[in-house]
Amino acid sequence: MKKYYYSRQIFFASIIFPVFLMIGLFMWSIYGIWVKGMSPLYQLILITMPILLLFTLIGINNPSSIILTSDSIIFKGFGRQHQYFWSEVKEIHIKDYGYVGKSFIRIGRYRLLGGRYWISNKLHGYKELLSFLQQKIHS
Repeated sequence: MKKYYYSRQIFFASIIFPVFLMIGLFMWSIYGIWVKGMSPLYQLILITMPILLLFTLIGINNPSSIILTSDSIIFKGFGRQHQYFWSEVKEIHIKDYGYVGKSFIRIGRYRLLGGRYWISNKLHGYKELLSFLQQKIHS
């Protein structure tokens, strides 16, 4: 079993802070509607922030840790986990965005809230994980 994780500072800066920012923007739009009335900006924020929060918290699109075992891969975040057994995984796609320091991983069959994950090069063992997944793609 191998565990890949972020340092505490990176975890707060890249995973927790954006959640608080989304919640803050949502509350700001409610306050703005209450005080100033409806505007297109407030409407946009009022609609998009709950959707983004749903995908962030339930879909774990930015996992805080990844665990590899001999029979599965587990993405963890926000007290939830998504587990994929290698025997059931038929496809893995990796798109490396090296210029921004992130990679996009799509694994398994399509699911509305899961199967798509962003990982940063700040993840301890990032290159090792990507190398392992690349091997899984070609085997």
